[in-house]
Amino acid sequence: MSSRKRFWKSVTLGEQDGLFRPELDGRPIRLPKGAVLALSSRPLAQAIVAEWSRIPENEAFTPEQLPLTRIAGTMIERIRPDLTEAREALLRHGLDDGLCYRKEQPDLTVERIFEWLAKEGIQPSVTDGLMPVTQSGDYITGLERLLTRQNEAELAALGVLTQTFGSLLLALALVSDVIEQEEAVSVANADERKQLLVWGRDDELFRVMTAREQDSSEAMTFLEFSREI
Repeated sequence: MSSRKRFWKSVTLGEQDGLFRPELDGRPIRLPKGAVLALSSRPLAQAIVAEWSRIPENEAFTPEQLPLTRIAGTMIERIRPDLTEAREALLRHGLDDGLCYRKEQPDLTVERIFEWLAKEGIQPSVTDGLMPVTQSGDYITGLERLLTRQNEAELAALGVLTQTFGSLLLALALVSDVIEQEEAVSVANADERKQLLVWGRDDELFRVMTAREQDSSEAMTFLEFSREI
């Protein structure tokens, strides 16, 4: 990913029309499509100010060093214009969800997730084989209903978490406080742990597992700040 050098001297927090704007040398941050980075949550805006402030002077940086900014930009420019489209995109992941493919008996965390889903009227079809499962109409309706309850910040976090975990159901359980982040990462990393037991140390597997932990941590940090006013 291309890098740029820090070009600003100061990072401050401005406010306009009830929204909080991280500003570089008194100017608002513009997102890739031209929208201003402005947020309803002061704590989230302050965290983004801190994120930009941590970039050392005259040193190169990449968007990977600005995860809260990146997720906020996705929320503002891609999700906010059409929440329905964002929900439909997530739903498509849920139709072939990684959590529905069981290679062995599920652990206690997965059992808790399925118990919670059942209370929400969502009962996924599961398989221990390789062929894709076909979900029922009731499953789809229940998942649509659950996604409708997610606001734009939750949808932004879910977008990151679903890609990271390979499972919308696992991501929804985390965002809904059914499980903790460590539990979600443990479930998502189960296959890699098994491979490590069989084949021994593998740097690429460690990289994948570490990336999952970092990506999910960034998404949940964004969500936690966004829920504060």
